[in-house]
Amino acid sequence: MQIKQLIKLMPSLLLGVTLIGNVLAKEVAAPILLHPSTASEAVAIAAYKGMPAENFSKMVSTAFENAGFSSRTSERMKDGTVRYTFAYPVAMEGQVKNIEVVLRTDENIDKKGRCATCFLRTTVLTDFAHLQQAPWMLQYAVNRQVLPAIDQAYASIQQDGQAFMDGSLGFDYKNQWQGEKNLYENSFVGIEQTSLKSTVIDAYRAAGFIFQGDIRKDLRVSDLVFSFPVDPDQAEGVVYKISLASQLDASDRCYPCEITEVYDPYQKLPAAGLSGMSKRLTLESRFAASRALALEKLKNSTAQFLRAGTMFTMPPKPAPLGSPRPHIRPMTVT
Repeated sequence: MQIKQLIKLMPSLLLGVTLIGNVLAKEVAAPILLHPSTASEAVAIAAYKGMPAENFSKMVSTAFENAGFSSRTSERMKDGTVRYTFAYPVAMEGQVKNIEVVLRTDENIDKKGRCATCFLRTTVLTDFAHLQQAPWMLQYAVNRQVLPAIDQAYASIQQDGQAFMDGSLGFDYKNQWQGEKNLYENSFVGIEQTSLKSTVIDAYRAAGFIFQGDIRKDLRVSDLVFSFPVDPDQAEGVVYKISLASQLDASDRCYPCEITEVYDPYQKLPAAGLSGMSKRLTLESRFAASRALALEKLKNSTAQFLRAGTMFTMPPKPAPLGSPRPHIRPMTVT
């Protein structure tokens, strides 16, 4: 298979890896994994021909330096691979942490010292595994500051190297910075964990939910469990939870605390007696209205504590309450 064909196939071959990365993001629960593309350098973004190798190297280094990176090292291997290491100063809480990124290029040079084919690839965070374990706020700072700088560097390379770019491959780079994201649905800072829990409980009680208890799942995560009455005469109701994941600062305030809605729209509902049939018919509309009211109250009560750069997210409504659970068709093996 020719090199050019292989390069074009790489995105498709790596699709499965990308999907696995997204699954791992949920399991590991680290904000940095909201952008899994920072962990892959396999895909060639562009190829250059006829460009003096010295100019190609300078173009790459200058683009990253102009985007705010400092150049650490440049290692040239015998096979033509060049490994560039850059550092970006991430400012957080009055301190600066240098985040290293590596960029690999493959330079096939002709006898005149020009690119026969020079491949440009994606960047990699060198301390990726350690960053996954770092405080969430640092991970958010890395995303917010480093990713736009990387995007800026690639935009400069695309513009400066246009005359020598292999048009058949194009410039296949997608911006990594997609705006501020939370690990969970909503993120809060500067509020005590107990106050945030009380605010959540009060919002749902005011909307007609019955608070059942606070269940701690591990050192970071606890579930605030509620019941929504199917029938006022019944003790049982719809099981509904707000999961709270917390990291606290030195003053025991959220830094951040993040909440997400947890409930199963397909859950088995308690049996309705003859007197409760009319209530059962209106359950979905009453539940939807109460849920929306609770979220609106919660939004208004926590606006001043939202993590900077984020907005309160109203989680999308899943299937109607009491819907039959969909059947998952087994994969067809051929």
